[in-house]
Order: sequence, then structure tokens, then C-alpha cells
Amino acid sequence: KQWYQRRVRGWGRSLHLSYLIKETVRERKKRKAAIDETAILQKAVLENEMIRNALINQAALEKAIQEHNASGSRDRMAQLILEQALVQHAHMIQMAVAQLEQQAMARAAEPEAMLEARQDAVPAESALVDCVKFCVVGQKQPYTVYISSNSLLMMDYHCHLSTEEVCGYLAGTWNPNKLTLQVKAVFPCSLSNSADQKECSMLQDKIRDLIAQQDMTVIGWYHSHPTSSPRPSQHDIVCQSVHQQHMRSLDGRIDPCLGVIISPFRGQSTSSEMQLFCVMHTNDGRPVPMHLEYTCVWDSTISQELATEMRAMAILYSHKSTGVKLHKHWRNNLTIFQKLAESLKQKAPKDISDNRFVDILRQIVAKEE
Repeated sequence: KQWYQRRVRGWGRSLHLSYLIKETVRERKKRKAAIDETAILQKAVLENEMIRNALINQAALEKAIQEHNASGSRDRMAQLILEQALVQHAHMIQMAVAQLEQQAMARAAEPEAMLEARQDAVPAESALVDCVKFCVVGQKQPYTVYISSNSLLMMDYHCHLSTEEVCGYLAGTWNPNKLTLQVKAVFPCSLSNSADQKECSMLQDKIRDLIAQQDMTVIGWYHSHPTSSPRPSQHDIVCQSVHQQHMRSLDGRIDPCLGVIISPFRGQSTSSEMQLFCVMHTNDGRPVPMHLEYTCVWDSTISQELATEMRAMAILYSHKSTGVKLHKHWRNNLTIFQKLAESLKQKAPKDISDNRFVDILRQIVAKEE
């Protein structure tokens, strides 16, 4: 009996030792696999062109911010644009690394196939809708719209810089007694489509603070349809309706909210197409986009502040994968820069000759052209 108990204890120790050895071997294999996987991931990160370019662009943006601060410029909008770009590149690198990690773990192509299927599907809300003129329904436009030439210039310029949709805020004043809505400045919003809600909210708060500091209010928004018609989509109509509801004043009155859509690369014309609209509702509650006319108020010059902001935008989009390469061919023996210049000439101050304006524009987009 004692002999048997000793043998059993011996077997137990042997089995336990064998288990420990096997467990150690398994752990070593796991560690080696983890090290190999980490090495593969690090190699993939270094070889990933998007991450590599993002790191290079991040360094360039940090240098641009340092130069902007060293110059003593007080242009907060230009600084904000550059800071946005820096945050976006950090976010882009983080997202790209996370995607590589997911690919390394999953080793499957199903997510990509699903993404392609979603991209191929055309949502119903993308269908474009014709705007209705007030005179067609026997009404008069409810208020008069004035837009400064520099605001038109900045919107058109911003929309030319990206192959994907861009957007921004319109700032100015509303006079309820005279029923006049005057757009005095434009504040581009340069976050990418992948930006999360928190980033968007933070940027919106910063822009609203800048607008309030200049004794103006948000009176509308603009966005681009890069290659399609400037007619609003069903989604645009819903967004415009929401924006209009947010314009409710303290006494319950809803102040006007202007919607602008710009199509920079549609058709053969060098001039961008633009649509101003608001949304009215029928008796049964159906939203109808209404066409708005406007009058241009010509600025006497392009301010240094505006030129600095345009330069910051050029730097920002030159580092984006969706940024337009201005030196490339457009059509009719014109480069994209020449097409841009032709479109912006129509919004340039009247006191500046066309040749002088093109020189100013070339200096603004110097490296990016």
C-alpha cells in the first residue's frame, strides 16, 4: 500500500512536471508568435505609404505652425486650420495602425468586400432635387441676401482644394427690420469625413467663438459637390431644415439660415456653379428647397488675413490624400491652377487687375502649385 502511494505520488509529480514543461513550451511559442506578429506589424507600419507620408506631413505641419507662431501673426483662423491638420494626421496614423492590427489579427478579406459593397450602393438620399424659385409659386423672396466678394472667393477657393466634399460656416449679420441677411466672412471647416463627433463639436465651438469675437453670428453654411450638380440632395435638405430650426431666437422667431452648394469641377466651364437655397414646408409638412437670389458686395482688396488663411488651407490640403494637385492637367490645355484662377478672377476685388490677382494667387499656393 505504501509502495503504491509512493508510485502514485511519483506519477503525479511526473505528470505535473510534464504539464509544466508543455505549458512552458506553449507559452514560449505564444511569446515567439507575439514577437513575430509585432515585428510583422512594425514592418507593415514602416512600409505603409499612407502612414509614412502622414509622418512626413506631420513633421512639415509642425514646422509650419512654428513658423506661423514665430512670425508673430495674430491670425487665429490660420493657426486653427494648421492645428486641425496636425490633429487629423495624428488621428490618421492612429487609425491606419489600428487597421493594420485588425488585419493582422483577422487575416480575412470579408471587411474589405463589405466596404466595397457599401461603396457600390447608391443611397436614396443622394438623389438631387431641383430648387423652386419663389416667383414660380407666386411669392416674393422673404429676405434680401448680400455676400461679400471675399466670402465668395474663399468658398470657391476652399471647394477647389479637395476631391471630396468640404464644408464651412457663413458669418455675418441679420437685420430683422430691413429683412437683410449679409454674409461678411467665411470660416472653413477642414475636418475629414472620418472625423468623430467629438472632434466636430470641438471645432464647431472654436469657430463659433471666433465668429462671436468679430461681432458676427452664424447665418448659414456651405458645402461642395465636387463633380456633380449644385442642386441639394435629400440629405442636404434634411441638414438645411435642421440648421434652420437651430436658428430659433430667444423670442421664438426663427432667423434665416442660408445654404450654399458649390460645384467646382462639373462640366467644361472654368467657373464654378453655385446654388443658394433655404427650405420651406408645404401644408402637409413636406420640405421644399427654394432658390435664393443674392447681391455681391465688392471688397476693395484681399486682406493679409484672408491671404494667410488661404495659404494655410493650401498647406493643409497639400498634405491630404484627397487634396487636389493644382499643377496637374485639368482639360482644354489648362492646369487645375489655371482653372482655379479663372474661377476666382470673377470674385476678385475690382481694383486688382487679372494679372496681379493671378500673381497673388500663385504666391498663396506657391509650393502646392
